[in-house]
Amino acid sequence: MAAHWSAGPVELPGAVRYTLVTGDGASDRWDVAVAVPPAGARAEPLPVLYLLDGFLTFLITAQIARNLLAFSLRQLRPVAVVGISPATGDRGRLTARRPRDLTPTSAAPGYHLGETPYGTGGAGAMLDLIRHVIAPHVEAAHGLDPSDRGLAGFSLSGLFTCWTLACRPEGFRRFLAVSPSLWWDDHLLLDRRRAPFAVREASDVYLAVGEREDRPERSWPVMPAAMLRSLAGLDMVADLAAFTDRLREAEKVAVRSEVIPDEQHATVWPGAVTRGLLHLYRTDQG
Repeated sequence: MAAHWSAGPVELPGAVRYTLVTGDGASDRWDVAVAVPPAGARAEPLPVLYLLDGFLTFLITAQIARNLLAFSLRQLRPVAVVGISPATGDRGRLTARRPRDLTPTSAAPGYHLGETPYGTGGAGAMLDLIRHVIAPHVEAAHGLDPSDRGLAGFSLSGLFTCWTLACRPEGFRRFLAVSPSLWWDDHLLLDRRRAPFAVREASDVYLAVGEREDRPERSWPVMPAAMLRSLAGLDMVADLAAFTDRLREAEKVAVRSEVIPDEQHATVWPGAVTRGLLHLYRTDQG
């Protein structure tokens, strides 16, 4: 029997990618990917989860959301997943843009080991872009519910999510942050004086960190000695516990915070986002 092959791109059914242009510069172009549940499994308007670092998180999160829904016996709300990234295929530029777009203050990079050629402290502008430009467009185009927005992120984008939750939560109902970089700016978000919590409507929050993120030497891949020295003292497990304690003192915040056994920074997202989606969108919990 003769075998014949053809090749084509792998696509996520039900997903579309927009390119947003906000100016003339190379850093004024954005990829916005939208995945909605199958038409037979949803009713409009849909809740929507906005993901920072879409180039890292969108595909896996959208597929996990779809798989969970398929096995949920109607005990999970269908949710649209929107991934946001700079519009470039250059991995170096994607990585270099993160400190500018995802950090709330202009500060020394601290434990961030990469270069910061675009600067830091642009989270406010990024949040305005989501609220005032991205969200209205995709919500109108896909029948999404502006009263049920979620925000999610990992590492630096987890910091962005926690900062939004703490300081500028208006317009978001649900928050999912995994291994957030709470060390930023001398632990800004753990400081009640420098980062007082904003008045808010009710917020539902899921936080997670890997068990092995308490000490860099427990991480994988095994780090060279110079990298270990530069990360000495970093304890993301303790940082998350301290932030969780702050949240539990706040009014109108329901928070679940977990340390995922045997996971580390490089491996924690898939399991944590699965647990987070279940926590935030289950219909069978009190």
